[in-house]
Amino acid sequence: MQRDTTDTGVREALRRLLGEPTISIPDAARLLGIGRSTVYAAVKSGELPAIRVGHRVRIPSRWIRVALRFEDEPDIGTR
Repeated sequence: MQRDTTDTGVREALRRLLGEPTISIPDAARLLGIGRSTVYAAVKSGELPAIRVGHRVRIPSRWIRVALRFEDEPDIGTR
C-alpha cells in the first residue's frame, strides 16, 4: 500500500507549525489549503506577515496558529 504523500506533507507541516517559530511558504500553503503563489502574493500585499532573511521568506507560526484557530489572539491593549 502506497502512502498518500499529500497527507504526509500536511502532517509534517503541522509538526513544524507546532514546534518551530516560523514556517516556510510551502508549509503555510499546505496548512492554509492554498497555493504557494497565493501565499507569496498575500505576503507581498501585506495580508500575511512575513520575515525575510536574505532570499528566504518565513511565516510566523503563531500567526498561522491563530488564523487556523489553534490559539486565541492575544488581548493587546485591553484594560
